[in-house]
Amino acid sequence: MNIRHLKGRFFISLSYLCAIFVLFALVFILGNITIKALPSLNLHFIFTSESTEPGYGGAIGNAVVGTIIISLFSTLLATPVAVGTAIYLKRYANEGPLVRIFRFMIDVLSGTPSIVLGVFGLMLLVFVMREITGGFSLISGSIALAILILPVIERASEEAIDRVHRDLEDASYALGATKWDTIKHITIPSALSGILTGIVLGTGRAAEESAVVILTAGYTQFFPEYKVAASEKLLFGIKVYPFQDLVATLPLAVYHSFEFPHLVSVSEGFAAAFVLIFIVMIINAVTRLIVWRRRIG
Repeated sequence: MNIRHLKGRFFISLSYLCAIFVLFALVFILGNITIKALPSLNLHFIFTSESTEPGYGGAIGNAVVGTIIISLFSTLLATPVAVGTAIYLKRYANEGPLVRIFRFMIDVLSGTPSIVLGVFGLMLLVFVMREITGGFSLISGSIALAILILPVIERASEEAIDRVHRDLEDASYALGATKWDTIKHITIPSALSGILTGIVLGTGRAAEESAVVILTAGYTQFFPEYKVAASEKLLFGIKVYPFQDLVATLPLAVYHSFEFPHLVSVSEGFAAAFVLIFIVMIINAVTRLIVWRRRIG
């Protein structure tokens, strides 16, 4: 048995050990969270608003609904900008200093710590623009989260557009189609599964984010309301619910159990964490399904 063969077997064995260690760590973490969450984990706790329970804690239904709404709305805000940027960079922009600087700024944005974006949202959206956003609110948290997830969707969209066969686009041009017609009817449909993957991943990132929502969305014990009411503090004298109102989120519900252990039991914090992990797992499962269908399509 030669040295090269021994090295190959060694690295294969090391890879197996690393995989086993990662799997063990994942099972240990999830198992520990599940065990500690079981005393509080029930349908009443998950689907009931905290406002119906005496004191602080007792239910997370308002946080579950708030997390879903703020994740979807932030993704809705980020997607047109991210996909439009990817299309421009890949099909319209000519490579040059400005484009390279623009790509560099996107890389910087993707690597910016979420707490920095949270502080930015707190200063600009919550304080400076409070007459428009309502201060701590759904719209403040959604805009801040949209900035956070924009690079995720943009990069995924660029990679999806890169995988589109140029022969298809060339054939479209040969038939007399304009560039926009080609992008609309050939490029985007061909790259759609990859773009959707990026969108779903962005939604998952928004759902699990804590620093940004803590500093911008605030917290409420009530389910979101859907109405328009008068408010002298806001622009045009009206307040649009739930956009300009406080919104509860699961990351903050988890944080409350450790910030106020004398009011909210630790078990409730782990139960909220379990529900949040379950939501993120569903989002990741949807991503896997999109990728799988793309491969067999």
